[in-house]
Amino acid sequence: MRYRFYTTSSRAWGAMLSAISTAQTSIYLEMYIFENDTVGYDFLSELINKAQSGVQVVVILDAIGSFGLATAEIERLRSSGAEVLFFSYWFKRTHRKILIVDEYTVFLGGVNISGKHAPWKDLQMRLSGKNVSRFALRTFARTYRDCGGKEPILQERKRPALLKQTRLWFIEHGVGGKRLTLKKYYEEHIDSALHRIVLVTPYFIPHRWFIAHIHQAIIRGVRVEIIIPRHTDHTFIDRLNIHYLKLFSDIGASCYLAEEMNHAKAMLIDEREGTVGSHNLDALSFDWNAEASVFFDDPHMVADLEKIILDWKLHAVTLSREHYPAHWYDILLGYMLSFFQSVL
Repeated sequence: MRYRFYTTSSRAWGAMLSAISTAQTSIYLEMYIFENDTVGYDFLSELINKAQSGVQVVVILDAIGSFGLATAEIERLRSSGAEVLFFSYWFKRTHRKILIVDEYTVFLGGVNISGKHAPWKDLQMRLSGKNVSRFALRTFARTYRDCGGKEPILQERKRPALLKQTRLWFIEHGVGGKRLTLKKYYEEHIDSALHRIVLVTPYFIPHRWFIAHIHQAIIRGVRVEIIIPRHTDHTFIDRLNIHYLKLFSDIGASCYLAEEMNHAKAMLIDEREGTVGSHNLDALSFDWNAEASVFFDDPHMVADLEKIILDWKLHAVTLSREHYPAHWYDILLGYMLSFFQSVL
């Protein structure tokens, strides 16, 4: 199995478009946010060209996340021969970012397709191999069926053999009735940590159960490091992030603020296991959204992820309570969060 990490949106887009341009048989794309404003990275035109050339193109978009894609652009894509479906439920979103080319190359992680994300740091993985792609295809097919897709070649996907040889496993969450996959994974792996846990997320609004498991890890001597951006794309989220980062700092975690927007979602356990995916550490990802992530214990992959995270940490600042004094609205926010945590 071949792999590669991409640490910015633009680098991931370049690699994704390169893979799309070489597609011979099929392109399957599932995106939370897809907008036709990525200057220099024209996904829409490339997908249209490929569909017109006879390549099977199936695009699944979230109805809310991709609301900015114009109706005329959707019709252009459909007129080219591509199948375009929308994931549309009242509270549930497909928050996944998956690209599968020729049933062999898979892109997965946190990267959306939107111009405003161009300068962001992020984390996307490219995985190549028939065994790896079978798992990605099966989870894509589940969403395809949920969206009303009828294509037989996607309907008939069977469960593939386990990927023991690849030392990589897919975390399929929020599709096919799998609502607790992420919770079980995080509980199990946090509890198994012996000396170090590193968490990277842009939106840090964790459940009470998550806080409890991290606290227990700290009590038994595990070093916990948390990296979030100082400023996200939502000012209100910034205050929530700081609120929870202060809480974790108080119970003994080492907390860091990245100067640039970092949209990556990752976890390291003891330098022996890594996780990369689409999920945030919040109630939306754990309870409502459809998410796609992978965890791995391949030593080379873990070491590469470790280097990436170390670089981010070196360019971040340690959280200081003096830099973020409490305001009256922080106190109100704390009471509100305490009240709603039983629901979250």
